[in-house]
Amino acid sequence: MSEKIWVVYLVRCADNSLYCGVSTDLKNRLIEHNSGKGAKYTRSRRPVDLVGIGPQMSKSEALKLEYRIKRLPSDQKIFELTRKENKMTVTKRDLQSLQRQIKALEKKMEKLIAAAERDEKPNAAKKAPAKKAPVRKKLMQPTATDQVLNIIKRSKKGVNAATLMTKTGFDLKKVRNILQRTYKQGKIKRVEKGIYVGV
Repeated sequence: MSEKIWVVYLVRCADNSLYCGVSTDLKNRLIEHNSGKGAKYTRSRRPVDLVGIGPQMSKSEALKLEYRIKRLPSDQKIFELTRKENKMTVTKRDLQSLQRQIKALEKKMEKLIAAAERDEKPNAAKKAPAKKAPVRKKLMQPTATDQVLNIIKRSKKGVNAATLMTKTGFDLKKVRNILQRTYKQGKIKRVEKGIYVGV
């Protein structure tokens, strides 16, 4: 009499946990899990979806693989299933889950490295003063107020709001606000109604 063929399988439960089992008739075993007649663990976590199937093997080999997988945390179960010697298949959903976990670990590592660097900086400062790099002055763009003042100061006869709008590209409201503010600060004065010159 020939020995029965066993497979190791992995299902994802409704609560997103993983369950590993062995069977000689996988199709019926999945029906049992989803009907509540399967394993005690899956009864309250229905429905279950098949995640991976191992190669055909003897009962002894299947039970050893199942035992090895059940002892691992869920994120490592997926890794164990993808090992070449087990020849199990993994779904795209499991790979995406693994990818998210890896990204989360990368972020944690970056935070730990940043924290370690912050802790080392005060100690390094006590040992030897750090050399400061020469400060380069950045060329700053003139502000809207500076642009308006420059135009007014260059004009000998004075400038009105319309001319400032044309030369700066600002709208009337912005030009009037700048004129009012700089007039109150004493940076410009009125020579005629609506005509301004620099002080």
